[in-house]
Amino acid sequence: MVRTIAGLYLRHETTPVPRPRIIEMARAAGVSTPAAQTAVSRLIDRGVLETAGPAALSVTTPAMAMFARGNRRIFTPRRMEHTDRWVLVAFSLPEALRATRHQLRKHFIQLGGGLVSAGLWIFPEYLQSEVLEVLEALDARNYATLFISETFDHPGSAREASTQWWDLDKLAKLHRSFLAATAGLDATSIDAEDAYLGYVVLIDAWRAIPYLDPSLPEHMLPDNWPGQESRERFVEISAAFQDRAAAHAEHLLRLAG
Repeated sequence: MVRTIAGLYLRHETTPVPRPRIIEMARAAGVSTPAAQTAVSRLIDRGVLETAGPAALSVTTPAMAMFARGNRRIFTPRRMEHTDRWVLVAFSLPEALRATRHQLRKHFIQLGGGLVSAGLWIFPEYLQSEVLEVLEALDARNYATLFISETFDHPGSAREASTQWWDLDKLAKLHRSFLAATAGLDATSIDAEDAYLGYVVLIDAWRAIPYLDPSLPEHMLPDNWPGQESRERFVEISAAFQDRAAAHAEHLLRLAG
């Protein structure tokens, strides 16, 4: 939750933010003071926050870049259409780079990739630039070849292919957990404090989903897929709360003392 607050608000501050104000912002989002203190310390250890003067903190430069990259994924959720293209990534790494192989698998899953077979991954084409960033960051670009494809010919149905390549059960649970976590949010509420609390809860519950879920086209998804409902709820609540939440966050940041 504190990480979410850092990504939403703290990173836009041009001067260091007093630690007590960060704690107060966390408290306003439903986090207890001890838990907020612990979370801040952990974010410092992880390089998200850094000390900047007496009892004040700033978002680090690497974290600023991370949050900026996340904006597009989190706030403009995409959905593949039947006619959208795919990018396939084939790679073969020598045994000496086994650790890199494991890192690629971890990052490709976090990007929403599907594992077709050992050394062959499939992504929506719109993720090509992010795939290349991962390959470059892990010094694996020279071991990978990318293919752009209009379609694929799986021996089963498209739904069978998606079930084989992605963990759809896990993704469905993520969407259902999001729907459960945000079930009590009322888009018609006009209270600024409620809007701030609701917005931070909303973003914190949602922010991992656009990375892990590639938003496959409807014909590749099981019946009663919860992804569309969760996406619609995110867009509705986000639009209703964003401005009032930002105004209340500004109020908390400017509190005296």
